[in-house]
Amino acid sequence: MKAITWVILLTIGMGFPVWGQGGPNPFDLTPRLPAAEAGETPATKAAWETGNPFDVAHAVAPIDPSIEVKPAPKPGRKAKPERPKLTSEEQFKTFLFAITVGILALLTILVTIFRSVYQRAWRGFLNENMLNQVHRESQTAGALPYYILYAFFLLNAGTFIFLIARYFGAEFPLGLWQSWLLCTGATAALILTKHLVLAAAGAIFPVEKEAATFSFTIIIFGILLSLLLVAVNVFIAYGPAHLIQTTLYMAFGVIGLVYAFRSLRGLIIANNFLAANKFHFFLYLCAVEIAPVLVLVKLVRDQF
Repeated sequence: MKAITWVILLTIGMGFPVWGQGGPNPFDLTPRLPAAEAGETPATKAAWETGNPFDVAHAVAPIDPSIEVKPAPKPGRKAKPERPKLTSEEQFKTFLFAITVGILALLTILVTIFRSVYQRAWRGFLNENMLNQVHRESQTAGALPYYILYAFFLLNAGTFIFLIARYFGAEFPLGLWQSWLLCTGATAALILTKHLVLAAAGAIFPVEKEAATFSFTIIIFGILLSLLLVAVNVFIAYGPAHLIQTTLYMAFGVIGLVYAFRSLRGLIIANNFLAANKFHFFLYLCAVEIAPVLVLVKLVRDQF
């Protein structure tokens, strides 16, 4: 009896594994939600499709055409922030600083190189005989240093006219640099026209020596006057506002005295021809001495 019972139990136990294999595998897991609802990503989808868990597909976001995509900055270079625009007053201060530094730098270089020329010009300014001697030396040793220093005078004269016009409220249609170049060019053209007239008069009339001497006298006076104009220009640019007008009047006074002294030297040079050619001398005064000044004043006043 016991042997039959053990046989029946053994037969039933051997049938359980066969019955369990015929049904569904409890270890086969199926997703309960669809791929979209289960949060299936391209990475997991690629792993399921290939069977390799290391196959990862990166997701690519859709591009909206209405959004402007800016290129990324190059590595190693930081994006430069946009500079705020300068006001007109700030632009004028920057311009004054550049002009002042440039003029002072040129003055330093010229004084260092042509110190002896400045000394000879000062002696010629004080003494007429010394002026004639300096003129003869320039004809033999070369007049290039005097021309360079005279060009520096023209630069300062144009800057002086520009600063005066700006101080009295003149409005230039061009920019600051263009206006400064216009004032400097117009001033240089008017002054150089005087030298051309003197050269033409010396070539036409028998006064070539006297015309050349007076033209060189104008150069010597201009060289020394440039030192005064440098100081006046710097003071107009950075001096106290309540003293600028007084400084201008003093500068006008000194320039007028230098101009009168130079005219007296011209009369001494032309003394031999003055009595016999009064009409020609009057024409010279109107065309060369008075007309350029009136034209320059008219150009400045038209800007107000």
